[in-house]
Amino acid sequence: MSQIVIISGPPGAGKSSVAESLCARYDRTVHIETDQFYGAIRMGFISPWRRESDRQNRMVTRAVARAATAYAQDLFAVFIDGVIGPHLLPIYLEELRVTRVPVHFVQLLPSVDDTVRRGLSREETLRVTEAQLREGHRQFVEYGGFAGVTLESSGLSADQTADRVMEACGRGESLVYRPE
Repeated sequence: MSQIVIISGPPGAGKSSVAESLCARYDRTVHIETDQFYGAIRMGFISPWRRESDRQNRMVTRAVARAATAYAQDLFAVFIDGVIGPHLLPIYLEELRVTRVPVHFVQLLPSVDDTVRRGLSREETLRVTEAQLREGHRQFVEYGGFAGVTLESSGLSADQTADRVMEACGRGESLVYRPE
């Protein structure tokens, strides 16, 4: 049976590394990085953290969810990673309901220092500055545990964090949609 796990958190939280670790543990997995969908926009791109990007962010959210739907309906386990706040999660849930598979939501929230260190040390499609990393972390702290489960992952490797994600999913703590 397939399932969808959405891994959210601020830039630099380790979402992509954790999703890759999870994919390596199962057969028939897909890792969907929202950054790739933003990076596909060639003309008219608006940085996703700007106020005027709301329409674009909602469109990318729908596109990611629809791609995840195609994979899940063909019995793949899908791991979505992105900066997904409380204003975008309802769009995912609305789009993903057609899959009729469980959907989990895990928010990774390491310390601000770990977030900045991780965020500045990697290459990525959307470059972020230290100020943006700190602001993204602040926003996720402000959001609180708005859905699923929040994991504090400071000092943990991607594999150790993936273990905790699996445990949270297994216990049902991260479940945000259960098919009827």
